[in-house]
Amino acid sequence: MLTGVDHLVILVPQLGTAIENYRQLGFTVEPGGEHPGGTHNALVAFADGSYLELIAFQDPNATGHRWHGFLASGGGLVDFALGSTSLAEDVARLTGEGLAYQPMDGARARPDGVQLQWRSASVSPAGQLPFIIEDVTPRGLRVPSAEAVQHANNVTGVLSVTIAVGNLAAAKQRFETLLDAIPLVERPNDELRAQSATFVIGQYSIELAQPTDAQSPLASQIAARGDGPYSACLTVAPGPEEAHWLDQTLANGARLQLVAPKQRGDTTVM
Repeated sequence: MLTGVDHLVILVPQLGTAIENYRQLGFTVEPGGEHPGGTHNALVAFADGSYLELIAFQDPNATGHRWHGFLASGGGLVDFALGSTSLAEDVARLTGEGLAYQPMDGARARPDGVQLQWRSASVSPAGQLPFIIEDVTPRGLRVPSAEAVQHANNVTGVLSVTIAVGNLAAAKQRFETLLDAIPLVERPNDELRAQSATFVIGQYSIELAQPTDAQSPLASQIAARGDGPYSACLTVAPGPEEAHWLDQTLANGARLQLVAPKQRGDTTVM
């Protein structure tokens, strides 16, 4: 069963610089470790159990990785993961219903030497649909907790993810199959000059947004990357009186908006 947003993936050119940038933004950032595929990461963990993954290539020429192509268009928020209580069952259901999820084992060596393992499944091209993850080693080893979830900017978790799509009807069909649900809300998104459909999974919202004209800020991203994550809202407690955006340069290209929990369902996007 799919449980909700596990983490957001933010691709950065240099991990050390990104760590310092996110600390300047008020986040507590913990070293993550190294993956066998030539990447290394750091984590920003939240009280709601989700986290931001800051990830960089140790070898910029490692072109075989599914996220490598996003470097040319600036990196930033490139993907996100949904948690699963049984990856094998979820993959069997989804492939049976026409979504070509391919399973793959994952691993990471933490700086303290602890070896982590998980199972995941994804579709191509990257970003069109979230990937799915299930832990093999305890999740508490993969995701920091305790003091690591306390942030100077008071962020407590992820509220929503907005995904830029070129064809809303086709994207809705994919997500209806993935989430085994229909959209909770369908409406115009005037801020994005888009038509949107919003799904809910667990405590999280996933908004699909199709630009209605060439002036929509979504249009250039779709032209450069195809369908994929555009922005995310993070909850803050105590929250700001008005939602506001983090400095996108310090956020290494990621569009991250901070909102109060009371603003759930009434957020806007950049």
